Amino acid sequence: MEAQRLGAEVDVLRLTDLRIEPCKGCMACIFKSEECKIQDDWHIFKEKFEESDAIILGAPTYLLGPAGIVKMLLDRNIMFLQKAPRNAKVGAIIGVAGARGWESFTMAMLSVFMFACSVKVVDQAIFYAQGPGEILLDESAMERARRIGHNVFQAAKRPIDEKEYLGEAGACPVCQQDLFIVKDGVLECAVCRARAKLEVVDGEVKLVFDRETLKNHRWSEEMLREHLSAILSSRSRFLEEKEEIRKIAERYVEFPCRKT
Repeated sequence: MEAQRLGAEVDVLRLTDLRIEPCKGCMACIFKSEECKIQDDWHIFKEKFEESDAIILGAPTYLLGPAGIVKMLLDRNIMFLQKAPRNAKVGAIIGVAGARGWESFTMAMLSVFMFACSVKVVDQAIFYAQGPGEILLDESAMERARRIGHNVFQAAKRPIDEKEYLGEAGACPVCQQDLFIVKDGVLECAVCRARAKLEVVDGEVKLVFDRETLKNHRWSEEMLREHLSAILSSRSRFLEEKEEIRKIAERYVEFPCRKT
């Protein structure tokens, strides 16, 4: 509503109104650059997404992460990894959770959704309310949501190289998320793979990030090209192994034998 007040043309797409089928993993969209052949409502999302300049993605939290429809749609969006110009659109993510400490993967997964669609997140916030619609009674949350609409509208008008992050800073300077994995004594951001070490700086424990991984993180153009190259190179190997795989798989396809 705030973006609309400022002059944006706005549409709302409720993901739960869409009939989204699971991705079949055929990889035709990657290997052959084909449109997805599954006959469902994903194409409605695709059309709305492609005609937009900015996206605001919001979701409630179910069992530590966003509602399942977000992941269902994310899996189908794999084709955007190679088709969409990086950071061509801007957007924001909004999460709502019932209790603090039970939303560990919500913002991280919403962030992955946007990265996969090449949307540059310029703002984000998570709010807390347990009952359905109860968040509407929190005026500070509603005001913060209005500011997100304002920030996304302003960012959408700027050139790509001037689209800066405008929200509260997270631990990771690349994706602004706080979810890390420990690997060989080094912290790695679970979303973008930026790496950091815990060091004492001026008497304070801080995350000191590796500059190379801040530049060449998981979603950078260079790393995505490397990832897609590895996927594409696997096609010829799979075709050679396909018949052998089919024969071995037969013993599992009919398991268990007992019919009910």
